[in-house]
Amino acid sequence: MDYEEAVNYVYSLTNYEKRLNKVSYAEKKFYLERMNYLLEVMGNPHKKLKGFHIAGTKGKGSTSAMIFSVLKEAGYKVGLYTSPHLQSLRERISTQDGWISQKEFVELLEMAKPYIQKTKEHPIYGSPTFFEVLTSLAFLYFYNKKLDYVVIEVGLGGRLDATNTITPLISVITPISFDHTHILGNTLYQIATEKAGIIKEGIPLVSSPQDPEAWEAIKKIAVEKNAPYVKVDDAYKWNRIDSNLSGQRFRLEGNGTRKEIFIPLLGQHQIINAVTAYAALRMSNLNLNLSAIKQGFSKVEWKGRFEIIQEKPLIVIDGAHNVSSAIALKETLQDYVNFKHLFLICGMMKDKDAQGFISTLDPLVFSFHFVPLPSPRTRSPKELAEMVNKDKPTYIYETSEEAFKDVIKRASPTDLILITGSLYLVGEARDYFYGKID
Repeated sequence: MDYEEAVNYVYSLTNYEKRLNKVSYAEKKFYLERMNYLLEVMGNPHKKLKGFHIAGTKGKGSTSAMIFSVLKEAGYKVGLYTSPHLQSLRERISTQDGWISQKEFVELLEMAKPYIQKTKEHPIYGSPTFFEVLTSLAFLYFYNKKLDYVVIEVGLGGRLDATNTITPLISVITPISFDHTHILGNTLYQIATEKAGIIKEGIPLVSSPQDPEAWEAIKKIAVEKNAPYVKVDDAYKWNRIDSNLSGQRFRLEGNGTRKEIFIPLLGQHQIINAVTAYAALRMSNLNLNLSAIKQGFSKVEWKGRFEIIQEKPLIVIDGAHNVSSAIALKETLQDYVNFKHLFLICGMMKDKDAQGFISTLDPLVFSFHFVPLPSPRTRSPKELAEMVNKDKPTYIYETSEEAFKDVIKRASPTDLILITGSLYLVGEARDYFYGKID
């Protein structure tokens, strides 16, 4: 088996990431019994891992990357499992040495195939899904690497997510807002209840600031599970000191600490993510010196989230795809960036509130440029164009590449080209500007 065959095998499995708009928890598509069985026949590698488990609507990837970066700088052997990927499946599984290599991925899958086949033959469970297999591969890889710690990002929700088979050192819940409502629920209380499903008996919990309705659900479950908890805005205070396009510096105080920290990520929400990551590391009681903490935060990498591709014109790609992330994106643009005209290149999924997303960014936009996404869940550019304020120039394209070329010709050096609406589009933008990876 070569790498391409290995990737094709994994993609041949049922992939709910491709059709989330057509499934719900009520259909019994998501459950942990099959995942537990798959891991059991693998020898339960996840039970031998020590780590951090991160759920949330916004910021769980950034928070995971920050925790990982600090642990790496502290000299630990550490793994990071995230989703989705932007350009390569290998992005999802990495260690302090970088992404899993093509060769390692093939060897890992060949090692796991007998276990996957045995699970497929189970009379009740049937074939494991794309995400279940990738998650089990990550656990197996991390165990084989004999890592000190792992950082595991939840895929969807929490309670029924394949990653929720792990018992971590610390559970983390980042800000909760409306997303995947047809699966997780129509109220913040319902969504938070699903996310808080990662809380384990007696395992400490760290939460970002939350809407009161979401916090009520989280706190209730934490108390039921006898989980000690810290809500970061109750324990810490923070304020931004300065910023430029390369990042921002903020002061953190509380819980016996007073530090200045630099992160190479922009936006007030990223400061909140950094404080959440710091609180989780602090609660873990690991022996981390100040240098490792500062270096870890200053070196964190999280592509596709307010990522600056070039200047003059400024080109920013951002994976925002719901109203709350659009609000954070708008605030970041207003607080951190100067520009004359904003050219918005946007593609969105059918299950997202596209009208709310577009309306949020509309006051800043000079012209709209809509593209299809490489997914059967894509909204058509024509449908998106119909949601726009009619007095603004609006264009539709058959491919994202066509839009990139056209908008770059239109923009002047003082303008901003913003590419957003989906991580699928961010992946296409990175392919276009940096070249394909695999």
